[in-house]
Amino acid sequence: MQEALRSLFASIPYELHVSNEAYYHSIFYAILSLMGFDIDAEVSVSGGRIDATLELDDKVYVMELKYRGCEPDAPLEVKQELYTKALEDGIRQIKQRGYANKFMGSGKTVYQVAFAFLGRDDIQMLVEACGPT
Repeated sequence: MQEALRSLFASIPYELHVSNEAYYHSIFYAILSLMGFDIDAEVSVSGGRIDATLELDDKVYVMELKYRGCEPDAPLEVKQELYTKALEDGIRQIKQRGYANKFMGSGKTVYQVAFAFLGRDDIQMLVEACGPT
């Protein structure tokens, strides 16, 4: 998924790029919807609002997207530090706000997924499984 997203974002002309998180949310949602997935965006729960959820027969993906502005030619060390912090922040937010709690008792494996976007074609993701809930 990471490579497909990176390729797609890299193909969008730079004139159309918008440097904010909502831009990435919108495109991410549109991509998965067009691929035929029944994805929900901005899902309100007791602890806040989940950026996106994708529920399949035996698993659920609880997703948090983070954007950190970064110049395309920034040093690799700078990019890696931004990625690490954004991915950690995303997973921490999912856990602290109890986003997976909505799926307790479903019997499905819940995956907590953080995506970090640094720019037009700089994307990384981190996935943690919670186990069946």
